[in-house]
Amino acid sequence: MLPRTRLTHFFTAIVLALLPALAFAAPADPTEDAAEAKRLYDSARDYVVNINEGPHSYAYIQFHWKRSQANIERILRVYPATPTARSLATGQLKLGEFELAYFKDRVLSRLEEKRLAAYDAVNCAIFLYNFQENRWDDTRRAALGRILEVLSRQQRWAEALKFPVLDSDKAFKAAAIFRVAARFEVEDMVKKLLAVTPAADLPATQALLGEALALRGRPRTEITKLLDKSPSDVVKLGVLSGMIQREIVIQRAASLRIATKNILLAGGALQRPTVRDDVAATAQVFFPTPTAASAELLDSYRAALGARPALAAPTSVHLAYLEYLAAFEKFDELESYLAAALPAATRQPAALKAVELYAQAGRTADVARHRAPFVTAGGALAQTVALAEFRGQMNSIEVPLTVHPTTFSDLPITDTSVLAQAIMEWSLTPNRSIRGAAPYDTVVQKFLPGYANIPAPKSDAVRDAASALKPY
Repeated sequence: MLPRTRLTHFFTAIVLALLPALAFAAPADPTEDAAEAKRLYDSARDYVVNINEGPHSYAYIQFHWKRSQANIERILRVYPATPTARSLATGQLKLGEFELAYFKDRVLSRLEEKRLAAYDAVNCAIFLYNFQENRWDDTRRAALGRILEVLSRQQRWAEALKFPVLDSDKAFKAAAIFRVAARFEVEDMVKKLLAVTPAADLPATQALLGEALALRGRPRTEITKLLDKSPSDVVKLGVLSGMIQREIVIQRAASLRIATKNILLAGGALQRPTVRDDVAATAQVFFPTPTAASAELLDSYRAALGARPALAAPTSVHLAYLEYLAAFEKFDELESYLAAALPAATRQPAALKAVELYAQAGRTADVARHRAPFVTAGGALAQTVALAEFRGQMNSIEVPLTVHPTTFSDLPITDTSVLAQAIMEWSLTPNRSIRGAAPYDTVVQKFLPGYANIPAPKSDAVRDAASALKPY
């Protein structure tokens, strides 16, 4: 019985020690409670009214708007008898323009969507790509390809592989991912993707591998082994294309006296610059009797190095020659070439290429002159020329592009898939200079402004996560 007696005395001592504090504890003051409840509500309302889209990022807005929701819940939980709590419970008070239930269940969920969409370049591009979920065309597919390329370049392989696409686009998706893995020599991923490539798609995949081996300057014995295993014309064309791309940049850099260390090829620095190819001789070996495709590649190679193409040449050959003229600043010749009697199928692509090349050279007056017909035509052509101009600007050495908070939202592009391409292409440029806040909040606001008529969240879990999780 001794231990129990001691415990009884111990707890009695504690109670006696607390009695003075209990005796002097003041009851809740209704006036103070009412004042605190009103202060919490005023603070919550001010956050919503004064911190909104435009001047503030979605991450900043979310931090404060979730605090607003937390304030409302604290009023109802801790001060339920106050006039403010009763007014909230009966719906007499709002948060800015929003009913309390609408704010909690829908506004905060939409705000979470916007914050995620504006998080970085990839998230913004995916937001734009998904903006028209039922649209399936080449423009949206091009945006998909760019997103997959960027995910792969960032070594986010799992995300790229899981990215949802139509069954008809699975081969396109696999090629986009494999191209990056092969070009950047990610051997594990190359082996993994080759192992799961359907037999029908294997030649096209091996062509990408051959192109990458040539581009990267890998030992030409590796190309020989690949061709021994898969000697089809499509693989040979891939290898020849890689050799041509490599030789063009090397020979052009030599003519322009550009240091080898500054040569860029296929999204990265030139690798193994001492590896060279005799393109014409290789084409003769691969195609003793030239095919239309091999002849087009060889003509493009010659045009890119200064050989004026025949007027009847394919469009790709003419575009290669325009690039040569711009690289060597022969803009008078470029202008006269555009005025020549080019094939009908070539005129529009050539004019678009001219806009890009003039923008790259910083020749704004020439850009405006060649852009005008596309803008007048409107529709898809206006979107395409805006993308061409932006491509030139972001690749310009003469007038380096600096992205500001509204750069992307101010582009005259209303097609979300086209804008997604612009953002993804810019994210891959060597100079991704940003001045000020990140530019993605204004893009999200441009295409998904405000909080009116928001549908209910897809699930209670989504709603609760958006409204209840702490904003930090």
